[in-house]
Amino acid sequence: MNNTVNIITNHLIYSMKKMKRFFFGAFGLLALASCSNDELTSVNRDGDEIAFSVVTNSATRAADVYCNNNKPSGFEVWATYDGATYIDGDQITYNENNSKWVNTSGTRYWPDGEVSFFAHVNAGDAFNWSDGAPQIENFTVVIDVANQQDLLYAVKTASKGTDGKAELNFRHALSQIVFQAKNTNPNLYVEISGVSVCKLGNQNTFTYPSQNTDDNIVNHAGTTGSITTYNDSWGRWNELAGGSESYSVEFTSVAVPGDSEIKSLTSTNENGKEFSSNAMLLLPQTTTAWVVNGDEAEGKPADQNGTYFLVKCRIYNVAGETVDREKDVLLWGNTEDGTGKDAAIPVALNWEQGKKYIYTFVFGEGNGGYDPDPDNPDPEPTPVLVPITFEVTVDDFVPVTEEEVMMDKPNA
Repeated sequence: MNNTVNIITNHLIYSMKKMKRFFFGAFGLLALASCSNDELTSVNRDGDEIAFSVVTNSATRAADVYCNNNKPSGFEVWATYDGATYIDGDQITYNENNSKWVNTSGTRYWPDGEVSFFAHVNAGDAFNWSDGAPQIENFTVVIDVANQQDLLYAVKTASKGTDGKAELNFRHALSQIVFQAKNTNPNLYVEISGVSVCKLGNQNTFTYPSQNTDDNIVNHAGTTGSITTYNDSWGRWNELAGGSESYSVEFTSVAVPGDSEIKSLTSTNENGKEFSSNAMLLLPQTTTAWVVNGDEAEGKPADQNGTYFLVKCRIYNVAGETVDREKDVLLWGNTEDGTGKDAAIPVALNWEQGKKYIYTFVFGEGNGGYDPDPDNPDPEPTPVLVPITFEVTVDDFVPVTEEEVMMDKPNA
């Protein structure tokens, strides 16, 4: 009898110790790599609970676009195991008090085989879970640019391994659109206070990829098209070819003198600059431009289906060496209240997910765009600026016959 009691007691002590280990290892840990791609690894004390290590593709919009050193505050995750749902929308959040990532839905433990994880950030109710083939259905980009959110997704199939981590690399599902300007004509002085993109689609459905989203796209500042190919590790949006929505941002007027220096309008690498958060996060799509000339041209861009930019600006003629806003003539803009006036610029778009598109408005090399709302629209719109050109003729010398001039001196 005593032996039996001892055996039971020892078994209970062993079980309590094991339970204690589970208790203290119950919270999954989440870490993010820095933008230099140095990953912070989570430490799994027990090895049975599912922990997460997460990285995100680099971007530049401070506080609103996530990257390796600007982590989201949390994400939602689903998972399948052996053909069945294993995790159904667990909430993983960061606890500021103890500096830990926790599964607020409760601790999850690794089974014996592989688990396929599907996660998202900011999909909300648009996320539709289906075992192994999730979608983000009818995702709508809000019109207010200041309230737009970076949409992220991740896929990973993994087993427990030695540290129990499920390493999730999140991809950007949207396109980031930013604007800048330069002026190459010293005889012009430009002030810009707003930009709009018009005739866009704002709702679409996204299907998750079939492969892991492992490759981390780090910051490629100064390069174009950092993503050269798309494969099965990239999700797919349904085909979208424009729409009827417009997205606009306004900001403190930016001066663009004729010195060819590029001025940032809605994005900047300078932290804390007022209008840096005005970068747009929009649906990937392919559009045709507003037709300005020809048989299909419309007098007003709003009357047709092609896409175009609106640039709210004031354009001055600079008479002297430097601008004098009190004396120089205002060529475009409102004289009554001193505000800018929209100029329309046709543009064809071909946006892909995970790419940042930088548009530079160049003044001094064209007509400055078109009046988007002329009083009497013609088949062809009215240019904002009509460059002064010269056509020269010169009067012929008109021959006039004078009296003959004698070369010899008359005889006395």
